[in-house]
Amino acid sequence: MDKKTGDEVALDQTDRRIIRLLVEDAGLSNNQLAEKVGLSPAPLSRRLARLEASGVIRHTVIVDPRAAGIGFQAFLEVTLERTAPKVGERFIDLVRRMPEVVECHTVAGDFDFLLKIAVKDVADYRRLLWSEFERIGEIKTLRSTILLDSPKMQVSPLP
Repeated sequence: MDKKTGDEVALDQTDRRIIRLLVEDAGLSNNQLAEKVGLSPAPLSRRLARLEASGVIRHTVIVDPRAAGIGFQAFLEVTLERTAPKVGERFIDLVRRMPEVVECHTVAGDFDFLLKIAVKDVADYRRLLWSEFERIGEIKTLRSTILLDSPKMQVSPLP
């Protein structure tokens, strides 16, 4: 979807190849990338500008949790008590302000939200649960799943 117009962005094979190559190695120079996809630098730059402007690709940094002192990660299933309007929207606003919540997904199923939490250690996780989540009165249930390892992590959902 184009972030400006809301229209779906048509991606051809060259666009998809550019995206795959950037996912594999975001440090490629424009000249290297152009050579790998069979374009000259100017047309490649125009394609990159279009992909960026439409929101298809964006630049981000991936941090290695262990190297950054993040020794504990968990998925937290959250079920909300739906007794007041806009409970979900308020919950989203609150978790956006928690730096320990690195992902927040609205889901369909046995619970309402799936959060990914990244903290220093178990004590820090307990502090987060007991001091931050305890304050959110609309939470009906919390259920933790401890992350042991991530043998596969795909940065881009583009198959």
